[in-house]
Amino acid sequence: CLAGLVSITAGCAVLEPWAAIITGFIGGLLYLGVSTLLVRLRLDDAVDAIPVHMTNGVWGLISVGLLASTNRLEAVYGRSEHPGWFYSWSQGSADGTLLGIQLCGILFIGSWVTVIMLPFFLWLNYLGWFRADSLEEVVGLDISYHGQSFGSGSEERISSEYIEAYNRRKEEIMQRRGRASDPGHDSYSVEDHKDTQTDSFTQEDNGNGVVDRVIPKSEP
Repeated sequence: CLAGLVSITAGCAVLEPWAAIITGFIGGLLYLGVSTLLVRLRLDDAVDAIPVHMTNGVWGLISVGLLASTNRLEAVYGRSEHPGWFYSWSQGSADGTLLGIQLCGILFIGSWVTVIMLPFFLWLNYLGWFRADSLEEVVGLDISYHGQSFGSGSEERISSEYIEAYNRRKEEIMQRRGRASDPGHDSYSVEDHKDTQTDSFTQEDNGNGVVDRVIPKSEP
């Protein structure tokens, strides 16, 4: 439903009803395909923002370049010399001007978002704030932020040793920050924060008595 809504947004004023149906139908197929691909690539997109908004936003812009109606362009903009490619092709001209403009718009939007947001994401990644701690990913952000899991039966599926490891990690972080607030202690640095991030769950001591990575004893 959302995929179709996003797909038709760009062309809602210039597409005929039959073209809107085709656009929404293809948008639904694109959503299913891209969502499945992200799962196979193990890319975390919990709310399917990429298949819904990015993929179908791009498709919606392209659909305008392909299916914009001469009559509706005339009614909305008072000019229709460059209709959608399929309309112009049916008239024997194959005018791709509007499609080319839409493709340029896609490139501009992608470039604008990249230039504005990439430095911000790189800075968050440098600080160690770009993603949740690995132990938080295992026990779930409900437990991390709210102290309990709200999913049906989810707490039973989480090993108690993972939760214990997370609680130890959280206590270590609070102790680090407590020392940082001590006037006699150096300020809490970015590197200190990075040290609190874990990337696997094999039990391993970092040399100063702190367990960096934990795996349940029941697993090999």
